[in-house]
Amino acid sequence: MAANTGRTNAKHIEFHLDNSGGTLTDLTAYTKNIGTVGVTYEEQDVTAYSDGVKNVTIGRADAPLSITFQWDTAVFAHLIALSRVTPLSLDIRFGIRHDWEPGEPCFGITSSATSGYLLKDLTATDTEITASFVVFGATAPAWTTTAHE
Repeated sequence: MAANTGRTNAKHIEFHLDNSGGTLTDLTAYTKNIGTVGVTYEEQDVTAYSDGVKNVTIGRADAPLSITFQWDTAVFAHLIALSRVTPLSLDIRFGIRHDWEPGEPCFGITSSATSGYLLKDLTATDTEITASFVVFGATAPAWTTTAHE
């Protein structure tokens, strides 16, 4: 099916994360909420260096993620096996009016020895597990239309 345009629905969003062996694994079935996705930049005021209007320059990027999962032993085992020092590949795929396919939006990063996402925090309640991720290295995650493998 050709890539579509228009709105999407949470049922068409996929979440993929490296496992402890470095293989991108589909965790969509356990995902409850992907939170806010994207790259944000700090603004630094440089008005003192210019005339006329308030002026800014864009600072360094940040792209933290907080993903909430249904409490399940499969996702818990996946997450606790992850290293806190090895960068992970992560891919969030947005299917437009159907399951995701190449040509539709996705956000993430393909890990290397020097870049990726790191698991920062892992917390749980009686019904859900929350995993927080932070960017590691100089490469920022990006929006694309091809999967981050």
